[in-house]
Amino acid sequence: MIPSLISCIIPVFNGDRYLAEAIDSILRQTYSPVEIIIADDGSTDDTRELTTAFGARIHYMHQQHSGAPSARNLGLSGTNGEFVAFLDADDLWLPEKLERQMKRFMARPELGYCVTHIQNFWAPEMEEERKRFTSHRISGPLPGYVTQTMLARRSAFETVGEFNTAVRYGDGTEWFLRAAECGVAMEILPDVLVRRRLHDRNLSRAIVASRDDYLKVVKSSLDRRRGLDPQSSLVHNSPKHK
Repeated sequence: MIPSLISCIIPVFNGDRYLAEAIDSILRQTYSPVEIIIADDGSTDDTRELTTAFGARIHYMHQQHSGAPSARNLGLSGTNGEFVAFLDADDLWLPEKLERQMKRFMARPELGYCVTHIQNFWAPEMEEERKRFTSHRISGPLPGYVTQTMLARRSAFETVGEFNTAVRYGDGTEWFLRAAECGVAMEILPDVLVRRRLHDRNLSRAIVASRDDYLKVVKSSLDRRRGLDPQSSLVHNSPKHK
């Protein structure tokens, strides 16, 4: 494991529409060194060809389609860095994201992971939706308790475990809850350092299914805290022993 190297993982499934922009936003980071890992979850579009065009700057990994949590775990298995970050293929990092987060790790050696605020923006085909939500809270900066904003020590995953492949939509939330249960130190920065693109293919638009997943995740966490459900089926990836 290389000290201070950040392994930047992009899980992707048929995401060639915006993938190049996501990669560019990593390449424009003011912090270095970084490595970029594309975790391809069985794409059937031009994801592989697009990634190849970036040359040796990108490490490409592929698996059969198994879902975003599994793709994130695939990326984790290929990391060389002491730190790990994730970016969805349709979202963007602001140039100073990693630099500002790394400063917090230098200031707080006990920090396990750090998240930032996030700003939604709408793709052109979603203009009518953007207008409807002009005065809504989702049009302003939001606390980014999502994987796209997270920078974590690789050792945090040894404590908490990998992403839960039994949770399709709320795997990030489920990981954050387990991290809290494990006492992993975290911090949220007030800065907006991630832009989340809202478009017609967002996975989170499956509102009913995602809501049900989130409810199961929260209930499972509460049950574990109360000692009522130690063998919960949602705890699919148990913490690794040191």
